[in-house]
Amino acid sequence: MRKSIHSPKTWAALAATGCLALASAPGHAQNTATNAGAAGSTAATADQAANAGNGQAVKELGAVTVTGSVGDLQSLDFYAPNSSVVISAKDIENQGARKLDEALQYQAGILSEPFGGDNKVEWFKIRGFDASTSLDGTPTTPNGFFVWKPEIFGVEQVEVLKGPSALEFGASETGGAVNLVTKRPHKEESLLMNAEAGHRGRLGLGIDYNGIANEAGNVYYRIVAQARRADSMQRETDMKSYYLAPSLTMDFNDRTSLTLLTSIQREDGRPTNGFLSGYGTLIDTPYGKIDRRLNAGEPGFDHLKRTQISAGWLFSHKLSPDWTFTQNYKYSHLDIDQRNVFAWSSDNNRELLRGYSLTDGSTSNHYIDNRIKGHVRLGESVEILPVVGIDYLKSSTSGRNNGFGWAPNLDMFDPVYGQSFPVTALPYDLHTNQLGLYASAQARVGSHWNFNAGIRHDRARSDSLSSGTIAGYDASHNSVNVGAMYISDYGVSPYVSYSESFKPIAGADGHGNGYQPYEGKQKEVGIKLEPDWLDGTVTLAYFDIEEKNALVTDASNIQSQSGKRTNKGVELQGDFRITPRTGLKVSYTYNHSRQDIDGGRTIRTPLIPRHQASLWVDHRFDMPRGGALTVAAGVRYNGSTNDQKNYPGETVPSYTLLDLMARYQIDRNWAVQLNARNLADKTYVSACDFYCYYGSERTIDMQLQYQWR
Repeated sequence: MRKSIHSPKTWAALAATGCLALASAPGHAQNTATNAGAAGSTAATADQAANAGNGQAVKELGAVTVTGSVGDLQSLDFYAPNSSVVISAKDIENQGARKLDEALQYQAGILSEPFGGDNKVEWFKIRGFDASTSLDGTPTTPNGFFVWKPEIFGVEQVEVLKGPSALEFGASETGGAVNLVTKRPHKEESLLMNAEAGHRGRLGLGIDYNGIANEAGNVYYRIVAQARRADSMQRETDMKSYYLAPSLTMDFNDRTSLTLLTSIQREDGRPTNGFLSGYGTLIDTPYGKIDRRLNAGEPGFDHLKRTQISAGWLFSHKLSPDWTFTQNYKYSHLDIDQRNVFAWSSDNNRELLRGYSLTDGSTSNHYIDNRIKGHVRLGESVEILPVVGIDYLKSSTSGRNNGFGWAPNLDMFDPVYGQSFPVTALPYDLHTNQLGLYASAQARVGSHWNFNAGIRHDRARSDSLSSGTIAGYDASHNSVNVGAMYISDYGVSPYVSYSESFKPIAGADGHGNGYQPYEGKQKEVGIKLEPDWLDGTVTLAYFDIEEKNALVTDASNIQSQSGKRTNKGVELQGDFRITPRTGLKVSYTYNHSRQDIDGGRTIRTPLIPRHQASLWVDHRFDMPRGGALTVAAGVRYNGSTNDQKNYPGETVPSYTLLDLMARYQIDRNWAVQLNARNLADKTYVSACDFYCYYGSERTIDMQLQYQWR
């Protein structure tokens, strides 16, 4: 156990930040275009202040109106001194994404599906690091194999903050925060029905209905339901999922509103097990390469049964025209019964060496966040959005777990299943409490300056029993973020920012060593462009991130800690219209990521390519009788990677994938859409990090949609 220690310089910075929190942060200033989809979570007031310097009209800062969004503390506006993006439900639909990691594939700085396609969990990294996931501003608290999986059909928009961001949820991953804003009621009746069919036996039906409950129109509700089944790339792996999310909003008056959110989700099937040895995937054999469709597990043994239940409320009350109190509470419960056989090495001939993992238990979380946010004007030139709050998280996990047990070998070229083997598991218990106090502010000063600043103090405690080892932590930590942007008259806006994160980790590695908390910090400089001649936006950013006590993978199938991990890189993101009918999204990422390993060596970080790029182009054609045809093509490029620790001298080749979309809007109600991902059906190794993984095969989906409002 280790408590965070700050130098006198750091304490001075924190004290200064506390003062800044009353007078600084980001937001709109002049030509304020928000990210796509952000209009649902931000709204500028109608007032405008005159700019004494040049006479231009200046919009006020955009005050976040959606409880459960991250925008209160870290503005998602384009003119905020940070890197963020908002992905709308329409963007997700256009790209044919069925999981969160698929929905992130065209964003700069995000590595999606590094371990290939997986039907049981989401895999992505932001700026070379794991990132935290939250649902309506509530942390999902993954603990080992006890992992919550969101249903993307139930999501209104995805908010992404890149880099360390402890201000949002306290204990969080270094890569940043991904918050899913779920669909909730709105004040108009509407209906969406979606039927889908596709590759590998995919079938699905989704319904999204919004209704008004009373004549006065101040009580309204929404029911979102989804049922889906699909086989996966590996033979004899499949998954069925069911999702139901009723919600209800009551506007008591024009100042007070309460939204009740509930959901239940059930998954049942045989999970994928993409773990394979480098021999046979990265390294050729006398018998050729392993078939990417090989099931290296045990179809008669492997299964996943997962039930997720959540219930809570979003409460908002205007104390005055400029001050609002909000409360966000959620209870979530996860039951999971999962067991997998997987390959962890080979005999360098024909046989895969295998192990199994077993998880059987449940996780229960209570999370509550109370905050007061305001809107302060100091004359005509200074506008401030202060936020202060307190949140509390209580999480308990109990069950049985075995991260690595022995399983019999398997011939990788002529597999025979069904050998019996003993199965054991040890008690697994984890109890965590986290109390956080925070203050932040966003500010506009004059017509050209936007600022943000925030400080957070967390006290986190945990007791755990894992792999027969009793461990825990008692951590007290201060986190800070600051940023500044200058908005020029020419659509060129440079900015700088600094942010921190920390993550205490309960449990122990495969050798019985208790985990130490790891901490992240990021320095970033960038330029955001929105010139008059461009119908869209471009962002160029340089980032420098460092994480202490980074996790590395080994043969135990339970990660261990070793030194630090760094990444210095550049991101370019553009989103604009070439013509009114033609849109373009382009991204590029350069990573220089390094990782400490045992023996005092520093190597290139596995999984992380030096170069990533993507391009998405769409064009709309008008059709007879009022219809419209939209055709889009996407290209995703991932550069080569290395696992210098386990496969020195070997290189995982780069790969380029092609995606297509065609949507025919028959009339205002009916539409049909076709999506193809990895259209050329390229066989490729996505990455190696002790284990090696094949990337996803080609998938083709067709959906028929009816929408009425």
